[in-house]
Amino acid sequence: MKPDLESSRSFAMTLAHRAVRDVRRDGFRQLRNYVDMCALLAQRPDLKRFFDHAQTVLQRTDSLYYKLINNLVAQVNEDAICTAGINLGFDAIISCASNNRKQNGETRSWLNVGFCSAPELDDAIIQAEAGSSYAWVLYADEELTPKTVAMLQSHTHSVFFVLFDAQKFNEATMERVAGCNNVITLLCLHEPEITTEACRAANAMRSKQMFYGFLVEMGRADAAQAVNTDWLDVLAQYGLFCVYTRKPDMDQQTADAMYRQIVHSRIGSVAVPVLLLDWEHDVKYLNRMITPKTELGQCIPEGKTFPLNFD
Repeated sequence: MKPDLESSRSFAMTLAHRAVRDVRRDGFRQLRNYVDMCALLAQRPDLKRFFDHAQTVLQRTDSLYYKLINNLVAQVNEDAICTAGINLGFDAIISCASNNRKQNGETRSWLNVGFCSAPELDDAIIQAEAGSSYAWVLYADEELTPKTVAMLQSHTHSVFFVLFDAQKFNEATMERVAGCNNVITLLCLHEPEITTEACRAANAMRSKQMFYGFLVEMGRADAAQAVNTDWLDVLAQYGLFCVYTRKPDMDQQTADAMYRQIVHSRIGSVAVPVLLLDWEHDVKYLNRMITPKTELGQCIPEGKTFPLNFD
């Protein structure tokens, strides 16, 4: 990373730690203050639109985002919030977009996908970082070894969303991941139902103030459940956010309708403090905004199929 960006990153990290402490002390007022400041400092049109929208949402004193942010700073340790947040927001998005705007030729996607077990993963991360690409979604297809965890932790500017099958996420794995502030754990559920294993894992991670959420596979018959209040109430008891991904049987019309519901939930139509994201729609939107006309980077061993769609 170039010295000017490194200096900006260091300032952003300092500001992030201060923001977490301020919001813990005086959530409502401080959150508004920081969003107003970001809206004033934002220079890119897309960032201005984002913070203008955030200001509009936070005009409502009953906005679910106040409760969501309060839950975040209360439940997740400060270093994990700041490290993951800066690695994602500054390194993976701002730095990557800035680098790509300066390239006359080939550009690189801001996001990469791969398998934790891939022997060449470390080299792939190094190569991605050389192109200012710092975000990864990794599937833990095998038990996460101490060597792999140490390798992820060594890439201090990258952020890793690691997918675990809930029934395979054991205590040993949790202990290894707990010290990695640049790893966000995603517990995979094959339908919109919190299993016993997922409940146990979520409670254990919350007790260690880890940064985690859920990834839920949604079929055509499940789409109506996406913003069901009873389901969201259960989700909110165990996590801060949930990423939906579609099963092969979901047609495009149903997927688009589900996404509209998800977007409405994010602007305050659902009064449950859990953030909903859509893997297929939101990733495509971010890719168009940050690194248009690029394909996601990949580190997928021959013969293996990544569990998420990224076409």
